Amino acid sequence: MKVQKLKPEEIFGLVLGAVLSLIMFRLSFKTSDVLHFSNQIVVWANIGLIVFFIILGHYIVSRKVIDEKKRTEDIIGLKSNLLGFFLWLIVIIIATLLNIEINKTTITTGGYVIILLITLYMKKRDVKTQNIMQIN
Repeated sequence: MKVQKLKPEEIFGLVLGAVLSLIMFRLSFKTSDVLHFSNQIVVWANIGLIVFFIILGHYIVSRKVIDEKKRTEDIIGLKSNLLGFFLWLIVIIIATLLNIEINKTTITTGGYVIILLITLYMKKRDVKTQNIMQIN
């Protein structure tokens, strides 16, 4: 496997994404205190968007200096993270309404497994689309 060196813009983008996720982390705790959300929902809101914000920071800062493949991977990552986040959030909300307690490890693992499955599906679909476009 070939190790790729990151450009300075990419590193700055990753750091910016980490800062964005930290800001979101702090805001969600303040919001949950005001709105009295369930602890399960707060846990997922904090943990579930970390990867999304890191990818978002990378994409915002480095989209003009990275190649098309990396840009496509960032877009797939953003879409799959949002879709997986909201799907798992619905599950957490339903569990909360049914008074089903889920521990933090299960909340985190379940959510990121959903995101991973969606990412793999979207990448597989993207490869098929690229192959079809090359044939034409």
